[in-house]
Amino acid sequence: MHIMKKAIRIECFQNLVNYRKPSSFIIKESYPLPPYSTVLGMIHRACGYQPRDFHNMKISIQGQNTGNVSELYTRYSFSSGTKYDAGRHNLCIQDGGISYGAFKGIAHVELICNNRMIIHIVPSDEDFDKVLKALEYPPEYLALGRHEDVIDINKVEVVNLNDAEEAVAKNDIYIPVDSDTIIGRISTTIYTLTKEYEISEQGIRRWKVNGGKIKAYYFPHGEAVENAVVDDYGDIVALA
Repeated sequence: MHIMKKAIRIECFQNLVNYRKPSSFIIKESYPLPPYSTVLGMIHRACGYQPRDFHNMKISIQGQNTGNVSELYTRYSFSSGTKYDAGRHNLCIQDGGISYGAFKGIAHVELICNNRMIIHIVPSDEDFDKVLKALEYPPEYLALGRHEDVIDINKVEVVNLNDAEEAVAKNDIYIPVDSDTIIGRISTTIYTLTKEYEISEQGIRRWKVNGGKIKAYYFPHGEAVENAVVDDYGDIVALA
């Protein structure tokens, strides 16, 4: 069985937001909920942690939205060191007396509408109070997704986590494939979600071999799971 513990619970809202899938290029497709790395990045920014100062913590993400829309945006494409060619490029950029070529055009981005989410966070004992206070009183407007995707945090509180033989998902939720929670025979999408990165000596970010990516079910609301963890409100908590 699971070990009882406490978690920080956030109730939040976003509208017209994009949590970009790394494999999408022509159209910036979006995950229905933010991946773990996106949430971790927001928390690190709120706490003032530096890029090389990684603080590991467990995350559970769930929510519901009203669908998605496609929107046009202006896309710029650059080729490093490529000099401007009037017959090839439609944009000229001056830098230090040298003219570089670039492209300007339009592309599509998928936006998630009216995303109401519940995020559970379990930091280390040393980080718990700092993360809680940073989310209760963030030093700046926090974003989740793109830089412009500001998040509206409605409520932050500490909740207890308890074992449940069976629980019904009140929201769509990511459930790690390798967790103890049993989803039964329900057929659902499996996403490979990023979580933890490391920075090489050359300053390059790369996903860790262990813990860098998490395979998770996108489990639908209204369905039951077995051997679950729930909070004080009866919401399933599927930590990764």
